[in-house]
Amino acid sequence: MRFREFANDLSRVLKHATPMMLAQVIPLGASFALIAVALALGRADFAAIIGTTATISGLGTLINVGIGIGTLRELAVARTDERLINSAIATNLRLASAVSFIVIAVSAATAVTLSLATPHSSDLVVVLWIALILQLPANALSSHTSVLAAAFQHLGREKDNLVITLTRTLIGLAIGLAIVVFVSDPLAAIALQSVVASLMVIAMLVERRRRLARTGLHVRILRAPDFSPRRIGDRVLNSLDGAVFMVLFMVAQLVAASISVEVAAQVAAGVALCRTIIIPLKMIGQTAGRMSLQDRAREPSYRMASYGVVCTFVVPLALSLILLSAFGASPVGDPTLGLLISLQLLLEPFAGSLFAYMKVTFGATAGLLGLILTYLVLAPATLIICRFTAPSAVGLWAALLLVRLLFSVANLAALRTLLNAPHPEEALAK
Repeated sequence: MRFREFANDLSRVLKHATPMMLAQVIPLGASFALIAVALALGRADFAAIIGTTATISGLGTLINVGIGIGTLRELAVARTDERLINSAIATNLRLASAVSFIVIAVSAATAVTLSLATPHSSDLVVVLWIALILQLPANALSSHTSVLAAAFQHLGREKDNLVITLTRTLIGLAIGLAIVVFVSDPLAAIALQSVVASLMVIAMLVERRRRLARTGLHVRILRAPDFSPRRIGDRVLNSLDGAVFMVLFMVAQLVAASISVEVAAQVAAGVALCRTIIIPLKMIGQTAGRMSLQDRAREPSYRMASYGVVCTFVVPLALSLILLSAFGASPVGDPTLGLLISLQLLLEPFAGSLFAYMKVTFGATAGLLGLILTYLVLAPATLIICRFTAPSAVGLWAALLLVRLLFSVANLAALRTLLNAPHPEEALAK
């Protein structure tokens, strides 16, 4: 009987999380495909540029994850009350308008940092600023997209969100591949891709609003910003793991670039592959957390189901990567690097997905201490040590694997503390 209940919970989490995961993995996969094509064509410098600019864009966009989590929590409390649902969406759209300024500022600060760290003769500096300026519309509106995506998830219409993303990605990928293959000038290629990215975000936002209107939810997207420090701080904390994750990848790429262009290209490919897989897996934790919040008595069941769902994805992917690496066909170039990444994927049930689960279920500060200690203290020191003791893509990724392992351990320790709290049901009700 218990196995049947577990299977039912696993099926429910899988059913609702899969469309949201695919909506995340499809555009990320398109980004990785562009880098893979560039590497296959022998354009290592171009692959490094694409990977770095994608990391900068992803860093700003990941801040919006907190907006989505905050929206999910408030919609879970609203349940089926139409008035509360409309109020939650409107409130979070105002917060999204405010967070847009943070996203743009973070992207600009990242571009400035990379500009200072990059040799002045490099085209990367010019490319970064061209991409930043042309992607301003995308960066400004991506937080609003997170609110509407959360609304689709709450209403059980995850497939609508997936269809919109799939359409956008197929069009964007076709144009992007044409740019990579036929536009030889990196500056022109990045400029064209940035324009396409902004146009696609605008089109998706309009289509999401139209489809929500069909359900009876008529939302006004561009609302006056709400600069409430407490509410914005809560959203930022919700997305801190993703932002820190991307900052670490950015640092790894900077360190790799200081070694050689070849190492930078390999690390960029590894970053793109991990970003493609790991970020969507967070949707499993978010989905299980939302279900636990709506049905507090079932907290352990949905959490265990989330572990099972993550494993159904990462185990086949890790085994495939191991086999490809063993036969010399690693998608990241170096077979040993492929093996290290496959080991990292096996940690994901207790890493990003569990962290997202705790954020939705217990609140913004859940697991925060472990995140700070592993990613903000240990990780930079480890990467710098590896730069001088093991200056290779494999050496750098071994450091990233160690940090991910310790982050997983820290998450399990934080979860145990939360579950052993005197009044865990009050934590669930926060």
